[in-house]
Amino acid sequence: MTGAHAKFWTLPDGVQLHYRIQGPAGAPWIVMFNGLLSDHTLWAGVAPKLAKHYRVLTYDMRGQGKSDAPDHPYHLAQSVSDALDLMEGLGINRPLLVGLSNGAAVVLGLLVRRPGYARGGIAVAGKARVDFAMKLRIQHWMDCLEAGGPLLQFGAVAPFLWGDRFLEKRYEVLRAYHASLMSSGQKGHQAGEDPYRGARNQMRGALEWTLEDRLEDIMDPVLLLSGAEDLLTPPWKGLEAAKRISTSRFEVIPGVGHSYPVEDPKGFLARVETFLDELEGGADRDGRTPAQTP
Repeated sequence: MTGAHAKFWTLPDGVQLHYRIQGPAGAPWIVMFNGLLSDHTLWAGVAPKLAKHYRVLTYDMRGQGKSDAPDHPYHLAQSVSDALDLMEGLGINRPLLVGLSNGAAVVLGLLVRRPGYARGGIAVAGKARVDFAMKLRIQHWMDCLEAGGPLLQFGAVAPFLWGDRFLEKRYEVLRAYHASLMSSGQKGHQAGEDPYRGARNQMRGALEWTLEDRLEDIMDPVLLLSGAEDLLTPPWKGLEAAKRISTSRFEVIPGVGHSYPVEDPKGFLARVETFLDELEGGADRDGRTPAQTP
């Protein structure tokens, strides 16, 4: 029987992360990592379908959704440590790690730090480093949030987060969704507190990180996916990362921008399932090999 529940996990420093588990008990695990300025609802178009055959964990990182938003930058190393504490605390072993953008950086960071822990990783809009141009964009997003709130910021971030056709069709919905995300991540916050603290500290943490000198340490299978229309992390950045990972495969997806799992969930699911079939080497999706199947 497939079950779903949402709970909170307390990290060693007292921060509470909001998480959700879907899928049948005992099935192989998939853990999904959100992008910057997002939350676990990013995966609403794909997680329930994967949960038919897999045990799926989604969660809100620090400063996102219903998780706590402590007042400090949320650096990549912290996000990797948080993810490990959550997964190990929930008894998750040998998961497939799936991440978008900043979540892809967490996936790659986990594969660097804990080789052999995961079955493999899928990094959408993954990159080796935050370069100068990206730092300028993130700083501009922070300035817009400060000057005019989330609606002004939306005009700055939108062309980079979604492909042109997807954005045109869903502009008003995405605008409202973005505004709601910017004021989340402060469970139980008091009146008078900074309503955008979580969003601001996500961006502050994203300004300074690099994995380019450590990607060669990854030994687990990795699928790197880049949208052909991605303006924030163009395909050359994904290729730059892929060249450093000997166990990687790199694909450019036509017709989509930065947020492939949101813009084309069916196409994304097909690639996830193909990658899982490759990892399982012919095993059924419940983890059994043909010899174990009754």
